Amino acid sequence: PQLRLAALNVPLPGDMSGIRGADLQCYRQSQEAGLYGTFRAFLSAPTQHLVSIVKRTDRTLPIVNLKAAQHHGPCPQGQLLAKSWSSLFGGQSGAALQGPIYSFNGRNVLTDPLWPSRLAWHGSTPRGGHARRWDCQGWRSSGTAEGMATGLGEGRLLAGHHHNCSTPLAVLCIEVAF
Repeated sequence: PQLRLAALNVPLPGDMSGIRGADLQCYRQSQEAGLYGTFRAFLSAPTQHLVSIVKRTDRTLPIVNLKAAQHHGPCPQGQLLAKSWSSLFGGQSGAALQGPIYSFNGRNVLTDPLWPSRLAWHGSTPRGGHARRWDCQGWRSSGTAEGMATGLGEGRLLAGHHHNCSTPLAVLCIEVAF
C-alpha cells in the first residue's frame, strides 16, 4: 500500500469554507477522477494538526503522485514523492518531495501555467502542528489575513512563508484511507 498525494484541479484563495470545505473538494475531485480512496486536504486548522490526518499505522507508507499514464488519466502506481508520511515532519530535517505533483485531472502543478506561483497552502509548523494565526482564519478568509504556504519543488514541504489569503494557491490532498 501507498498514500497518494494530489492537488485540487485549480488553485484556491484562503477561503475554502473551512477545513471541511477543503476536505470535501478533495473527496469530490478524487471521486470524479475515479480514485477510490479517501482524500483529505493537506492543511492544518484550529481543529486539526496536519501530521495527525494520516492514521498512525499508515505513517510509514510511501507517498506517491498520480503519475499521468501515457494515454489518459492517473495510473495506479505513482512515482515516489517521499519515503513516508512521517518523513515530512522532521522539523529542520523534514523531507522534500521528490518529483512532480499532479492535479486530479492530470496537470503537473510544477509546470502548468494554471499555478504560476508554484505555492501550496498548508497552515502548519515544520513538525505538522497548527500554525496559529497563519491559516487564513481557519481557511475561511480571503481578505487581509495570511496563511502559511510553501514553494513546491524546492526543498522541504513544510518550510514556509506567510502569504496573503486572497492569493489563489495550490491545495494538496493526501489519501488517508484506501
